Amino acid sequence: MTTKMAVIFSLLAVLVLLPGRPAFRVQSTQIQPQPQSGGKSTPNRVMHRAFANAGRTPGLEIWRVENFEPVAYPKNDYGKFYSGDSYIVLNTIERKDKQLSWDIHFWLGSDTSTDEAGAAAIYAVQLDDLLNGAPVQHREVQDHESQLFLSYFRNGVRYEQGGVGTGFKHVQTNAAGEKRLFQVKGKRNVRVRQVNLSVSSMNKGDCFILDAGNEILVYVGPQAKRVEKLKAISAANQIRDQDHNGRARVDIVDEFSSDVDKQHFFEVLGSGSPTQVPDEAAEQEDGAFETADANSVTLYKVSDAKSGLKIDPISTKPLRQEMLDTNDCFILDTGSGIYVWVGRRSTQREKSDAMNKAQEFLRTKKYPAWTQVHRVVEGAESAPFKQYFATWRDAGMAHTRLVRSAMGYDSDDSDFVDLIDVEDLKKSGGSAIGFMPDNGENDIKEVVQYVNKHGRVDTVHNVVQLQPNMPLLGFASYLITYKYNNKNGEAGIIIYVWDGMKASHATKERAFEDAMALAVERNAILVRTTQNHEPRHFLKMFKGKLVTSYTAIPIHPQLYRIRGTEASDVHANEVTADSSSLASRDVFALLTMDAHKVYIWIGLGASKFEKDMAIERFSNYWPDAVVEVIEEGAEPDDFWELLHGEGIYERSMTDVTKPLLEPRLFHCRLVGKRLEAEEITRFEQADLDPNDVMLLDAGDEIYMWVGSGATAEDNGMMLEVVEKYIKAEPTERTIDTVTVIRIVQGNEPRAFTRMFPSWEIDYWQPTPRNEEIGREVEESNDIFDLNEV
Repeated sequence: MTTKMAVIFSLLAVLVLLPGRPAFRVQSTQIQPQPQSGGKSTPNRVMHRAFANAGRTPGLEIWRVENFEPVAYPKNDYGKFYSGDSYIVLNTIERKDKQLSWDIHFWLGSDTSTDEAGAAAIYAVQLDDLLNGAPVQHREVQDHESQLFLSYFRNGVRYEQGGVGTGFKHVQTNAAGEKRLFQVKGKRNVRVRQVNLSVSSMNKGDCFILDAGNEILVYVGPQAKRVEKLKAISAANQIRDQDHNGRARVDIVDEFSSDVDKQHFFEVLGSGSPTQVPDEAAEQEDGAFETADANSVTLYKVSDAKSGLKIDPISTKPLRQEMLDTNDCFILDTGSGIYVWVGRRSTQREKSDAMNKAQEFLRTKKYPAWTQVHRVVEGAESAPFKQYFATWRDAGMAHTRLVRSAMGYDSDDSDFVDLIDVEDLKKSGGSAIGFMPDNGENDIKEVVQYVNKHGRVDTVHNVVQLQPNMPLLGFASYLITYKYNNKNGEAGIIIYVWDGMKASHATKERAFEDAMALAVERNAILVRTTQNHEPRHFLKMFKGKLVTSYTAIPIHPQLYRIRGTEASDVHANEVTADSSSLASRDVFALLTMDAHKVYIWIGLGASKFEKDMAIERFSNYWPDAVVEVIEEGAEPDDFWELLHGEGIYERSMTDVTKPLLEPRLFHCRLVGKRLEAEEITRFEQADLDPNDVMLLDAGDEIYMWVGSGATAEDNGMMLEVVEKYIKAEPTERTIDTVTVIRIVQGNEPRAFTRMFPSWEIDYWQPTPRNEEIGREVEESNDIFDLNEV
């Protein structure tokens, strides 16, 4: 039997259950896997020689499957994919800790043969083995690629008809010089599809590229957005460079073109006229955020059984990390995609067949064949996977490193944060720990209280100095003005809107509208936060004196939880006066109105600092206060009587840690009542659209970046956009548990800009950078004209 036939039979054995791990060896072209980062190699498996140096340095590497063999794809052709082929794409990145991480994608063209698809899946497994199982694997299908995959190609991906020949199927590539028409779709992550050479293939809402050999014409639909025009020009330049060795002229046909130039486009096309271009299609924008998956997340366990592999449902939302077992494999069904999680100690059969079971899952659920499938391994889970879990803690020091990175512990940010224990900070130091414009050392300038009385919202203005023990009330909203500055020279104004848990909708709405108007007037940062979810900067602004209460004049016992990491961030928030509100990791103060007696209850896991702060704070709550300190487990009967009897409360000594979400950037807009949100993966400053509002999700805080050309309507819908986004994505957050921060173009604080790989303060001045693309086109055409002379 020939080597090639052996390969074919191996492939045929797994055509139905791709991508499995059959014994697949071509001895003449294989190498032994090399250990990476101290890992162990797998001596009984061999790798293809094409992967000899794969994943050694950061960057993108692509192989095309040709005659069942992976062949290195020319770098000049990156971004161009043939519908008749299959590809393996490896992206290597260097993390902040200098370690490498990898993503492996096997891409399947719409016309690729089943045998080539199988070979791509098998070689993806080999490449994964070479890197010791550390990469995240992704299955990509033409026209339905993940945003991560699309983000690798800044000029978009282009689909070409045809492909290389195979043993089973031969696809004839396009003849040289043949005219081609491409449709450009997407604002950020662009797909360039070849369509029929006819005016009927066009519409007024998109851009189109007509490749006629020495002439490449870019048609800009009258309803196309400016950023889409720029992406189309970049794609046309790439076609010129990749397919014509730079020897073609690129011309733009848009609303500013003459009638002669417009008609010339359709003469070259061979049909139609500007008036015959159909209207913009009413289809959903490419890459729009799917909202169905948020409520249909289910975790399944895949394990060995005597009768074969077994798949059992474990839980629906909310999911916790403890549900995953290192001895097994699990399938996470998000409703719009499949994740396969492989435990370190799972059996080889479970590891090999977990992806097969995911494929079976697609058929059982009757999901489309293009549904995305991702494979992650224990200890190297991706951020998109972790976001489906209500709790997550990374092993070892990884968790601490991520927290520090989120806080800006870089050397140039050291003055923004306090060098304190990270775990204490996550527990007691407030939320949104990355938003620290300064250390809150300045005084609060103005406080306006909003309360709803008899159906009318009243305000109390200019409460300049908050007195000790003067609480923020849970039935009110507050507008608080603060001027910040830091050692790096940053200075500005922050307008905080604080909403109490029991504030009416009208109260919240009035406070936010006034805050928005004031922020626009003063070019200030606007921050909206809620009771019990205050950002760390807000706590420090109160110098350790913050108290939040449900009522102004209490007539019943009140229970306060006291938290803090240092004197400047101590805060006391009222909770329901019931034993179920207690927690062993915290300190509580129970206040009785009759005798002005204060019980300080010390949980077994509470810190000494919080105990001391509680005693100091509440010993002076009343001039005649009587304080009794009691330890958990030694409570007197009258203490429990005030809390409706001893009951069940949180006794865990381990902090429940939420997943640390990596920053994600979205281009959002409301279409009727539906939210469209296109994610920009691997985002840069250039991805911020000056004519729109962008959403940057940083976990506890969500930034709304407002471009200079955004409309007043865009500003007015800011909270509605955030609320719809939060409801659509899979975490356990709500609009009342996140801090919403509005910033404007040209006035971005370091807390925002540090989440970008680089930031230029004068990026948009004096000439918008996007116009440079047009100049580059003209310069390239001048060079082309000179060569033709």
